[in-house]
Amino acid sequence: MSIDYRGVGLRVGLEIHQQLSSLRKLFCFCPPALIDREPDIKIIRFQRPTLSETGEIDPTAVKEFKKKKRIVYETYMDLCLYEIDEKPPEPVDEYALETALLLARIFKMEVPDVLFVSRKQYLDGSVPSGFQRTILVGLNGELVLSNGKKVRITQLCLEEDAARKIRESDKEVVFRVDRLGIPLVEITTGADLESPDEVVECALKIGAILRATRRVRRGLGTIRQDINISIRGGTRVEIKGVQHPEWFKPLIDNEIIRQKNLIEIAKELKKRGVSKEMIMNQQPVDVTDVFKRTKARFIQKAIHRGEKVYAIKLPGFGGLLGREIQKNRRFGKEFADRVKVITGLAGIIHTDELPAYGISLEEKEKLFEVTKGNPQSDCIVSVVGPPKKLVEAIEEIKERAVLALDGPPPETRKANPDGTTSFERPLGGAARLYPDTDSPMIEITGEMLDRVSKIPFRFPWDVASEISQRYKLPYDEVYRIVLSPWFQLFEDIIKQNINPRIFLRAISIITNLRRKGLDVSNISEEKLMGVIKRVDSGQISKEALEGVLEYLSKNPRKTVDDAVIALGLEAVSVDDVRCFINKLLKEKKDFIIERGEHAFKPLMGLVMQKYRGKIDGKIVARILKEELDRFLKTTKK
Repeated sequence: MSIDYRGVGLRVGLEIHQQLSSLRKLFCFCPPALIDREPDIKIIRFQRPTLSETGEIDPTAVKEFKKKKRIVYETYMDLCLYEIDEKPPEPVDEYALETALLLARIFKMEVPDVLFVSRKQYLDGSVPSGFQRTILVGLNGELVLSNGKKVRITQLCLEEDAARKIRESDKEVVFRVDRLGIPLVEITTGADLESPDEVVECALKIGAILRATRRVRRGLGTIRQDINISIRGGTRVEIKGVQHPEWFKPLIDNEIIRQKNLIEIAKELKKRGVSKEMIMNQQPVDVTDVFKRTKARFIQKAIHRGEKVYAIKLPGFGGLLGREIQKNRRFGKEFADRVKVITGLAGIIHTDELPAYGISLEEKEKLFEVTKGNPQSDCIVSVVGPPKKLVEAIEEIKERAVLALDGPPPETRKANPDGTTSFERPLGGAARLYPDTDSPMIEITGEMLDRVSKIPFRFPWDVASEISQRYKLPYDEVYRIVLSPWFQLFEDIIKQNINPRIFLRAISIITNLRRKGLDVSNISEEKLMGVIKRVDSGQISKEALEGVLEYLSKNPRKTVDDAVIALGLEAVSVDDVRCFINKLLKEKKDFIIERGEHAFKPLMGLVMQKYRGKIDGKIVARILKEELDRFLKTTKK
């Protein structure tokens, strides 16, 4: 289905989080690296929300507190006490701050004279202190897209990364704190992007700039992207964890569809005269007796465990929870996700989808009777579980029903691989941000800015364009190299007047080897340079390049010379090749007389069968043509 993005008033903003390649963590001196072994220490904690300096409590923190989960932190003797919030922060890492200032310069941002460390409250357990330390470094920058559009870079923050989640259950969540404190920058754009194509281009350009600084970490999990989406009549929804650029369009399209359908549901509820008071006045009803003889196995098992079934009437919601708001996702899933995330219960049952799951028509009718609902206009929502959790679940159902009166609610949602999203938490507000009393202010001096101004930087597309034009190379291939960790080696090759096409070919082969599952990290820069020099000088042929690189990826302790010997690629002289060709021509005299010049191709195959990888095929072809022409002239005489 085609979507008129301007017609729906699409507005998208990006948040890009990128780890920096510092030698220490942002607020302590521990190494910024993940540890690949079992933890030495486990610490158990519970977290509770606190009032902000304005006297408010952030709604996100309240929702996390309602989960009442035990939080387990796994740590190591290698790490200091900062990671478990048992010591104050150290002064901010200078290299990370310098990198943030460099990015502020690149994006033409305003930098305050004094920077302050703030606390951003998180009660999901990902930070042992309950807050993440963050520094606002730059404001009011810009990025220009290919169509000339200027996208606002509203703010640039330097902050510490959170702990990494290891596993989660209904009762506890386990985090490992080795990632906690790794410096990262958060780059936030204005809601200026008006189509998925603009979103993709903006994200790729920011990512390219980050990599071009040569100051960011590479690899899985080092960069994370969130998108903020709204449409006309809707509200801002943050979608977290967008891992790949190809996810942008399906996520945006599906969110537009979801918000449009939620807006229509809100209009329908208004038309039906449903009010907040009508919903909030409803009380939970114990309907366990309705299901005493049910054939629904999951309800049978729950009742046998001593659990209950509670129900709530949603007046005027009849038929709406069964309405599809995204492909294969109905409005009722919005309620089910919320109940599952906040209370840990499996989900909900609503009368719009009954009879189903072994629940009979008679039981459905009984639900309306017990809750005094009207089958023509109301919807009855039921939940199964322990009584204490059921009360919380009913409150969440009522809250989501109230939010439905205004259309799509402002919330943070998780990106699913199928292009849909699911509820994660309410959207965080200003109440979760307050000053950090443990950190001094940071003065931005003229000397500091002068030092940053001298850090060399060129936009990667300009560099790629210059190189591709000068050496007549494909722009796309060069651009990929410019953004890759191989760029420094590429520059060295160009400076040494080595054919850069050999390098591009080698990187293409390495990419394919990686896709085959081979460990290409075994091919060091030194080894790759050695291989390319041998090809450039003719010591080994271009045809042998793939075999040599594959050998080195499989044999990390072997040298390039070892690869050449093992693969039988010792170089041969032109004289040796010419001698072999002349001998071959004599042996195939009758065949050549019969075929004439058409004998070239099969003869070339025989020669390359002997010399493939040992000498460039172009040289072989030249020698063969010379000798074949001479042979044919001599034979005719």
